[in-house]
Amino acid sequence: MMQILDSEKEQRILPVFRLAFRPFFLAASAFSVVSMLIWAAFWSGKFNVSALMYGNPLWWHSHEMLIGFTGAIIVGFLLTAVQNWTGNPGVRGWKLATIFLFWLVARVGLLVGTPSVLLMIADLVWMPLAAYFLAKPIVIRKQWNNFFFAPLILLLTYLNVRYHLAALGFGGGEIRSVSFMTVMVISVIVLVVGGRVIPFFTWRGTNTEQITRVKGIELGSLIPSWLLLLAVLLPLPDAINNEVLATLLFLTGIAHLIRFARWRTLSTLKTPLLWSLHAAYLFMIVGIFALGLNYLTGDASYSVALHFITVGGIGCMILAMIARVSLGHTGRSLQVGKAMVVAFALLLVAALVRTVLVVLFPALILNAYIISAVLWSMAFLIFSMVYYPVLTQPRVDGRPG
Repeated sequence: MMQILDSEKEQRILPVFRLAFRPFFLAASAFSVVSMLIWAAFWSGKFNVSALMYGNPLWWHSHEMLIGFTGAIIVGFLLTAVQNWTGNPGVRGWKLATIFLFWLVARVGLLVGTPSVLLMIADLVWMPLAAYFLAKPIVIRKQWNNFFFAPLILLLTYLNVRYHLAALGFGGGEIRSVSFMTVMVISVIVLVVGGRVIPFFTWRGTNTEQITRVKGIELGSLIPSWLLLLAVLLPLPDAINNEVLATLLFLTGIAHLIRFARWRTLSTLKTPLLWSLHAAYLFMIVGIFALGLNYLTGDASYSVALHFITVGGIGCMILAMIARVSLGHTGRSLQVGKAMVVAFALLLVAALVRTVLVVLFPALILNAYIISAVLWSMAFLIFSMVYYPVLTQPRVDGRPG
């Protein structure tokens, strides 16, 4: 009887609001297409799009890609994963729709509006709500090893506050420091989640021997990552800040490279859902090393290093993860068609254009910005079109979710 009642209740929920990955993966991807096309139009100099960038193009691009886009993907992923972790039903129905509505109102408001306290408030609601619905089943089940994700979402909310205060004129010129902290918080989330799932996905997807998790290697990669995040968030004296950050960045990069070396990357080259994850993780490592070099000697470009992480690492990881998660959680086979292989390749090229091309041909930097943004838009447009029916229709196996 309980199963029948649960099934009847599920049928009354619009499919797109039956689990958090559905609205957030689809809407965030579509939003990133629009955002990156606006960004490309801005750098082309041929279109006056400043009215669509919250009065500050650099602020808007940084905030919307890190908080608006990436934050939404993280929330969608975690609010879906917590159901698997705990066995408790994930947030769905009107509660999920409420979180999503606040996210959507903020995205539209920041696209067409000007800095205001009301828009700041609207944009500060959805993440704490998500953190609550994430933490609740974890606390009930006492799964404390997963609890840290909820404070990380609240940490992103705190950084969002600082972003908005800067837009309102209260933060001075701190956009770079806030964006850097935000990137580091997201990077730790990506490294932690990636380190958990990539070896498992690789083992299952290649039908090879299980990739065991060696406790010493796992701790050796996570400890410097958490120390790096702590160093980024805590105010350190300028005299030692660069040296501390450089040291921790190099240690983090080395530790994750050792971890990555055990994951049999060559065995994934025939499986797009796997090689795309491995490529993203490698981009993360390269970006971390490049940032370390920037803080140590200044020889590496800060912007290039950051975009190794954001476009190549976070962006490619997101596309690979949402492609796989969306199939798995809708009861479909874990295989992608040619269109998604093209999407993975386009995003990979977008990352290389925004980083390697800029280093090799500095005179083409504006062209690189535009080309990279357009390639990103094409990749996520393909995802949005291919996965629209997947994310808006009921599971093919008839199960809830």
